[in-house]
Amino acid sequence: MNSLLKIMLVLHIVSGFLSLACGLFSMLNRKGARQHRLTGQLFFYGMTGVFITATFISVVKNIPFLFMVGFFSYYLACSGYRALYLKKLHLQQQPALLDWIISLTGIIAGIGLIAFSYVWFTQRGMWGMVPLTFGVFCFLSGWKDLRHFFRRPADKQHWFFTHGSRMGGAFAATVTAFIVVNLQIGALTWMLWIVPGTLIGTWTGIILGRYRKKFQGKKTAEAVPARS
Repeated sequence: MNSLLKIMLVLHIVSGFLSLACGLFSMLNRKGARQHRLTGQLFFYGMTGVFITATFISVVKNIPFLFMVGFFSYYLACSGYRALYLKKLHLQQQPALLDWIISLTGIIAGIGLIAFSYVWFTQRGMWGMVPLTFGVFCFLSGWKDLRHFFRRPADKQHWFFTHGSRMGGAFAATVTAFIVVNLQIGALTWMLWIVPGTLIGTWTGIILGRYRKKFQGKKTAEAVPARS
């Protein structure tokens, strides 16, 4: 078991670095370009490796927080990836069973993290903010998925923004993991779990905001009749 655990730890580190590097390139590459698609696929494969190894390690070493965070980060990656296959959701496309499972997993993982935050608030003080923040974000994301399944989005570019925001969140998880493993700041170390996600989330929001304006501009131009 010890040998298998060591192998899993090595694979976890390798998968983490693959996700970190490819995630950064995907964020910087032009969206929709060949390079973006390639690094995006490698990022997802890396996140899959991180999820499998993190689940194994958390079970063997009895680390419930790692177990739940693994599901949280992989839910973001999976829902972001599946958004590419739900481009016609606004045209009454039916989500696959896999999409329902992914979304429900996000909701369950969110509830689990929120519940776990109570344990950390009582035992570790402000550290409870970490699972609470992750849990609320995870739950709301899963709930948004289900809402789109029942009440179809009006924006035909919905898939683009879901893909971007979820993959941005998954990338934030890899950056956070890298930082917390290599940096400690005493009693405020818990903030290292939240600040990277906040900054990357803001960065992602700015990028998606620019694309939203771009799409809106095209929509307005198409709506204006040409002068004879």
